[in-house]
Amino acid sequence: MRDIPAMPTILLWLASCLLLTPGLSLAVSLTEAQRVIPSATAVSPVNGVPGLYRVAGAQGPPVLVFQTDDFVRIPAYSGSPVNLLVGITTQGQFVGVDLLSHQEPILVVGITDQHLRAFVDQLAGKQATDRIRVGASDRAGYVGIDGLSGATITAMVITRTVTLAAERVLTAWTEQAAAQQVQQHTAPTNTATVPEAEPVWHWSWQQHRVKVAVLAAALTILLLVLFLQDWLVKHKLFFQRFRIAWMLFTVIYIGWICHAQLSVVNLLGFARNLAGGFSWDSLLLDPVVFLLWGFVALSILLWGRGVYCGWLCPFGAAQELLSKLSRASGFEGWQIPHAVHERLWAIKYLLLIAICGLALDSMANAARLAEVEPFKTVFVMQFDRPPAYVFYALLLLVITVFNSKFYCKYLCPLGAALSFVTRFKVFDWLRRRVECGHPCQTCAHDCQIGAIKPTGEIIDNECHYCLECQVTYWDDHRCPPVVRKRKRRERRFVSADAVIATDAGGYGGKN
Repeated sequence: MRDIPAMPTILLWLASCLLLTPGLSLAVSLTEAQRVIPSATAVSPVNGVPGLYRVAGAQGPPVLVFQTDDFVRIPAYSGSPVNLLVGITTQGQFVGVDLLSHQEPILVVGITDQHLRAFVDQLAGKQATDRIRVGASDRAGYVGIDGLSGATITAMVITRTVTLAAERVLTAWTEQAAAQQVQQHTAPTNTATVPEAEPVWHWSWQQHRVKVAVLAAALTILLLVLFLQDWLVKHKLFFQRFRIAWMLFTVIYIGWICHAQLSVVNLLGFARNLAGGFSWDSLLLDPVVFLLWGFVALSILLWGRGVYCGWLCPFGAAQELLSKLSRASGFEGWQIPHAVHERLWAIKYLLLIAICGLALDSMANAARLAEVEPFKTVFVMQFDRPPAYVFYALLLLVITVFNSKFYCKYLCPLGAALSFVTRFKVFDWLRRRVECGHPCQTCAHDCQIGAIKPTGEIIDNECHYCLECQVTYWDDHRCPPVVRKRKRRERRFVSADAVIATDAGGYGGKN
């Protein structure tokens, strides 16, 4: 009997789940219909097509109105669909489109619902038979509309949601009208037939094919580096120059050109996508990000999360370049005591938990806390944001001059999320010696992440796989055990040379 008071809550939860289940139509009132068709005087349901309504009072051919959630649910950036109200003639012309609800975290980049409504207003007057694409105005055969800076995925999903829902509505209307005309023995009506449209991600991949090709080539090179790391790190000067060049590539190309800085918000959207019925469509909309995430998934299982954090994260690369520049200038920075350093790691995990908790209620609120990531400010908006965001991002970059990769070590929720999967990695190719940690502390002192314990073990969950410790491992001028071997070898050569010289001198004296 103690469970009885909880029953109303359970029933409420079940009711809410049912209301959100695809296939249960959402009624369209006259007031709502007038938002897209101002001349509407009445709405009536179309028999046999749940969720579809015919509008009375509209001029010209018959006009239909519907909510997109009744016909198609494509997960957007947040992992949840955007619900729109659409008015369309039976000939396939959009009369009006209005935003009803969404969970997109767009406010954090300054995009409001008014911006979204202005975006969907572009669809009015266009035909459902048009190949409508965001930013496709320069391509023959397509009808282009302006996008939303900082919300490209949202814009593309909205466009695809409206056009696909319209396709299904017109097909259902045509079939229903034909069935009624057969029963009534009347002539067929003047209705639009919408050809099956190609998935919107096809257009996106075609549009970004050069960027995808360049990134795919770079990732192939990185795979070779990882597989041939033992050979590469033995060539210290070449490796150091290669790594600086790679960091520049990551910052400039992946970050500023492709805007492909991954975020913890991506992971939240993916989780909501899985929970709401998995769909590849929304994941494939940004081909560069999709390719990066695919590589990250592979590299985590093989080598751990450090491959992304140490090689492919633009903000991490920017911090590393600043750190290298400061060290080259003779500034050593300062180290946080190891005991404090280990406790500061907890901050990023607490931030991750808080962001995930907020996401259960609202992606918008989760995205606000996810602003602890300076990525949008630096790479997506390129510092074109309010002063507080710019100051925060610049402050983190300044701090890294004094304490290398401070943000990565202590604040990054994405790094925290990726570290959970690192425990399942297959390879353990980072070499260590018996002397590591006792007594040698060279690598532990040099590690910019502080991912090497005083006892010598590498902490996989924190390691960024920069391979600097592997360079030291083979360096016969820095690694003490190898230094000793080199010196013994040199002494043997000196002794051998002395013996040869003595023998040569004695032989000459006898003559």
